[in-house]
Amino acid sequence: MTRMLRTAVLALCALLLVASPAAAKKPKKSLKLSGGATTLTLDKGATDALASLGIAAAPLAPATADGADLAFPITTGRVKAKTLAGTIRHTGGLALSRDATRVELRNFIIDTKKAELTARVGNARLAILDLDLSKIEVAKKGKRLTVSGVSATLTKGAADALNGAFATDAFKPGLLIGTAVVKTRATPRR
Repeated sequence: MTRMLRTAVLALCALLLVASPAAAKKPKKSLKLSGGATTLTLDKGATDALASLGIAAAPLAPATADGADLAFPITTGRVKAKTLAGTIRHTGGLALSRDATRVELRNFIIDTKKAELTARVGNARLAILDLDLSKIEVAKKGKRLTVSGVSATLTKGAADALNGAFATDAFKPGLLIGTAVVKTRATPRR
């Protein structure tokens, strides 16, 4: 009888664990991001500065431009569900050119934990933009996630690299480049 009672108690415990709302509803710890784009709207001061230096900016496919808006397609990403800390990867990029000098910035990665955007420049990865996340607005509608209100400024490393490439001292750390909006699809993951 003791063995049957023990088996019944174990079966009941197993049933309670399976049927328990806490076991059935584990909190979603992260969001997998896919598709959509990050759009950077260039600040007029930044576009005027480039024009005054004779530097042209053009998107690298599949990135696109529409006036002052540059859209960089999102390939993948993963962020924490509560804090949005994580990374967002992009394809395409941006080319800056003047005469025979051409600087290509490709495959952007936004790191929301470090609040920076990095790009592949040649064979290296360089932090090119500091991101101010203090005024972001987050909107979720179904699987769609929109993060807006992100301002982007030039990092010291990027300013130094661009000054060296274009033989100028016009690029300053902290130069406002523009504001960004991320629109993507977010799928909850545990």
